[in-house]
Amino acid sequence: MQVQTEDITVPWGQAPDPLDHQYGKWRLAVFQDLQESVDASKLYFLYDPVADDTCATTGTRKGMTSLVVFDTYRKCFVAEIPLRVQGRVKFIFALNAPSPAGGTAFVLVTQSEDYGQYNLHTWRVNLNADGISLQADPHSLMLTPLAIDSDFICSMREDKPELVVVFGPGMNVVRIDAASPTPKEPIDRFSVPGAELSHFYDGFVSIGNIYFLSASPDGLLDWSRIHVLSLENRGQISTYSCQPDPQRGMPPGRKQAALDSIAGFILMAGGELDYGRGNVTRLVDYWVLDLASFKWNQIPAQMPVPLIEPRLTTANSGNVYLWGDFDEPLPGMPPQGTHVRILLIRGFNTLTPPPYNQATQNFGGYPSGGQQPPYPGQGGPSYPSGGGGPGYPSGGGGPGYPSGGGGPAYPGNQAPYSSGPGTGPYPAGQYQGYPGQQGPPPQYPVYPPKKKQDEKCCCC
Repeated sequence: MQVQTEDITVPWGQAPDPLDHQYGKWRLAVFQDLQESVDASKLYFLYDPVADDTCATTGTRKGMTSLVVFDTYRKCFVAEIPLRVQGRVKFIFALNAPSPAGGTAFVLVTQSEDYGQYNLHTWRVNLNADGISLQADPHSLMLTPLAIDSDFICSMREDKPELVVVFGPGMNVVRIDAASPTPKEPIDRFSVPGAELSHFYDGFVSIGNIYFLSASPDGLLDWSRIHVLSLENRGQISTYSCQPDPQRGMPPGRKQAALDSIAGFILMAGGELDYGRGNVTRLVDYWVLDLASFKWNQIPAQMPVPLIEPRLTTANSGNVYLWGDFDEPLPGMPPQGTHVRILLIRGFNTLTPPPYNQATQNFGGYPSGGQQPPYPGQGGPSYPSGGGGPGYPSGGGGPGYPSGGGGPAYPGNQAPYSSGPGTGPYPAGQYQGYPGQQGPPPQYPVYPPKKKQDEKCCCC
């Protein structure tokens, strides 16, 4: 598997785009989630102003609850789409099919609280073909919200437009029709006797099952076991041991790892090791867990910059985005604080996934140990980008991170790069990829002291 990583945060080696003067403030914001447009020309960042307001490293809120649009060709933010929904925004999922207006369609998840009772709301969001405006206000997918406790997991099925919500207390599973044009009752709901969601590190839906990752007592990701719950055949959770990479062994135990799934695989990137007393090491490695054999494989590539609390987003196009905060400023940014960094990863999946029925028929028992066909992206029709012109070339990709401090900080609430397109270009760099490389030196598990780590603002 050849994996290449490109830093698309800015147009490296070129002058800042003129739109950075208007929308550059969003480079310093805290975002909850990210999804790709149906034609892969844009990224939609989900913005919660409350989380941004309470973050110590990004300053004050930048606007209202919204989708903030990033153009992957121009490599800058280009628009804001206000969202008028109940509750605070938590997750967003892109659907395979376009909206009725020819744009991208999403499922939005929000959470509200009323005197200690948490409620979860799900919404359908349809964009116009221009990619920067709503077809209509979001509409609810359910007749009534779900009453939950503070622990919940949301995941979209890859084989059908269906959102799966798992929540406490205990473990309750609800399946929601994401394609419904009007509010309706869930497709199915059931509880798992004796199970407790808070005992797991994270969970993902793939090939008709929910896969839960283990958490060790000190809160680290436990890479040694996987827990499987069938969505169709209700029953107990089955637990299986994971197998190590033949050359690299098992992934190091870690916190704040970036995780997401594609059909048949769970992807992991980065995270951190906490040695105590503020001594934290950020990891830059990539790993894949094969859900057919439950074997971990380390990918011979790494992220060009060590991100703070990285996030992974697997897109319907086959692209994978790794994004998160970074604390060395780009020219024109304040010398303190953090900014969002966006990495595009190619090569995690390279062929079209088989039909759902075929995949489930061939899946077999656990662990099968057999070869599973790779699962790439699905090409799709192209839709107008609304950018007013042809796409821009990538400009050679992204570099390793610059030394920082190369440009003056901007005062007050003024947008970064305020001097406009006449400023000097970004530092030039080389494309970040490791084709043919044998991989970084092996990394071994390191467990920090058993103490509760304070939650960082970026997870608000």
